[in-house]
Amino acid sequence: MKDPFQLPPAATIDELMKRLEALEEQYRLALAQRFAPKSEKRSDRLFNEAEQIAETDPAEEDDDLPALPDMGLPDATSVPGKRGRKPLPAHLPRKRVEYDLPEDQKTCTCCGNTLHRIGEDVSEQLHYEVKVTVLQNARFKYACWHCETHAERTPIVLAPMLAQPLPGGHASAAMIATVTTGKYVDGTPLYRMADVLARSNVPVSRGTLANWIIRPSELHYSRLY
Repeated sequence: MKDPFQLPPAATIDELMKRLEALEEQYRLALAQRFAPKSEKRSDRLFNEAEQIAETDPAEEDDDLPALPDMGLPDATSVPGKRGRKPLPAHLPRKRVEYDLPEDQKTCTCCGNTLHRIGEDVSEQLHYEVKVTVLQNARFKYACWHCETHAERTPIVLAPMLAQPLPGGHASAAMIATVTTGKYVDGTPLYRMADVLARSNVPVSRGTLANWIIRPSELHYSRLY
């Protein structure tokens, strides 16, 4: 006879939690489809969002696309009311990527003399980079040379470290903020966050993600309310 107080294996609990989160998401989707206005049906927004936006809000940079080879087809009609391209926000940091000619191409094809640089053409693209890194917190230790030689004990002084939101944990403050925002602002289930991390070869269980939300809340968020 099974012990009624014995917990099931961890793998079973993990699978049940994944199914529960999937059912909760299906329930929220069903509520949205049932009670949201027709113009806000999630199924339409999710599947045809790109096409619908392209029809009602043409891209600002269509005019800057390179011309395609002439295929003998009639010209496409222009979209009325098309807006010009807006400059990218000036407050964003710029990462410069330089492209130079190979040395064997820096020769004038007309006279054979060496080419000299007269300027550059600069274009800008909006770049979004998401990557997981590891912060190594190196705390320097100091000791006294004199005491090491002449004293019975040598005092060791360790450089202090900034207070951590989750002492002893593997998550930085930025990681905790990302998981919390994804869960409660963006509505991303924990199992999806775990899948995103797994694609970067960073295996993190949903239980760990949950702990990164719950423990900081217990330790710190109570000060805010």
